[in-house]
Amino acid sequence: MAKTISTKAAYARRQRWREFLDFADQHGSAHWLFRGVADAAKHQLTPKIGRNPARYSVAAEKVLFAIFRRRAPQFISTATLTDWDLLAIAQHHGLPTRLLDWTKNPLIAAYFAVSSSPLDQPARIYALQASALADFDPKLSPFDVTRVTAFIPSAVAARIVSQRGLFTVHPDPVTPLPVMGGVGGAHCFEIDTVDRAYFQRRLYSLGVDASHVLADLDGICRALDWQLNAGVALGKYGF
Repeated sequence: MAKTISTKAAYARRQRWREFLDFADQHGSAHWLFRGVADAAKHQLTPKIGRNPARYSVAAEKVLFAIFRRRAPQFISTATLTDWDLLAIAQHHGLPTRLLDWTKNPLIAAYFAVSSSPLDQPARIYALQASALADFDPKLSPFDVTRVTAFIPSAVAARIVSQRGLFTVHPDPVTPLPVMGGVGGAHCFEIDTVDRAYFQRRLYSLGVDASHVLADLDGICRALDWQLNAGVALGKYGF
């Protein structure tokens, strides 16, 4: 049986949604990047390869990437791909790397924040000022950069394009990236646990769901699974 919500509570959650849209508007210029995390308290801006500092070493990281580069041609053509392209593909498919995913679209960041696990914690959206990062130099190896750098990969994966995705590369992967911004300090927006489902519904109404974000059959099926469980848009004009 569906839970009812009081008029006061409904107004409050709509107000929080409007506050998020204001946050997105305040960071609407082209030099802002966004990242959504599911656990505001625990998910720092640390690349996957560095999240267990006790197990991290540059040597092990390079071996992982070398193995990936050697085995990837079994599945994709790599003849024209740079190490930057291959690292982006590896990150995209789940290899622990020194890359961190970002998007130019705050709605995409919000989707990842509210739809990812754990679902029982407040989520957070980070905004990062790209102009505070080092310039990308494609002549350098990803392992030779000395400052955190943002780069946009070539169109090596449909999902990266559909998500308006880009990456930061971290020369010290075990050290969390501080939230950089202007005179206001940290730039982030928190989504209370109780508001996560509502935010996901609002994002769906704007065309931001798994079918758009993942851009494949897996995404369509994940979106339909969510629609079934959430009881959303299953009528004649469902999409």
